[in-house]
Amino acid sequence: MVKKKLVEALISDGANLLRELDRRNFPVEAMFWVLLPEQDYWRLVIGSPIVREQGGLAAYGLLGEYLREIEFAGITFGDISLFDPESPEFRALFSLASASSRLAAGVAWIEFEEAVVYRWTGAAISGKLTCDVSLSELIEIERKSRNLSHPALLVSLEKRIITLRFHPQHGKLGGIEAVKLYFPSALRQGRPDCQINWL
Repeated sequence: MVKKKLVEALISDGANLLRELDRRNFPVEAMFWVLLPEQDYWRLVIGSPIVREQGGLAAYGLLGEYLREIEFAGITFGDISLFDPESPEFRALFSLASASSRLAAGVAWIEFEEAVVYRWTGAAISGKLTCDVSLSELIEIERKSRNLSHPALLVSLEKRIITLRFHPQHGKLGGIEAVKLYFPSALRQGRPDCQINWL
């Protein structure tokens, strides 16, 4: 159990776990650390439809396999709760995280007084790039294209497949499909030789 202070290493562990789950196609609708006031400790909460589709035992079994294969600074299997995103238990914890006061936005998460949120929603779009490009280059292209009408995006890259999501600082923002309108032109400005074909 993670007690009152949630250290930076555990916050990074959560981000690394989410990245690995995405890479392994383990569906994550929402993921966040939340401080449980009655017990005075932090839980890493994962909302995944796999719990509904395969049952809790199978979902925890798969998650346990992944945890054994990934190196963490301090996170353990006992720190994690896995729920169907439609379950009352998940909704109660989600509303606890939603009600917290904001502190700061990090590169891939947002910190609140009683929560650290990596993902509010599973909404994402993916496309195949026509060129080889590094993740750092794509992140810089996204950063330069950002303005008031283009919210911050989280970018992931696997071979030439790029996936874009809204940064959790925007809350439960919908409408990710609108990114298809402006991201290709940002990509052309940064890499004129490259195009994206949406999947």
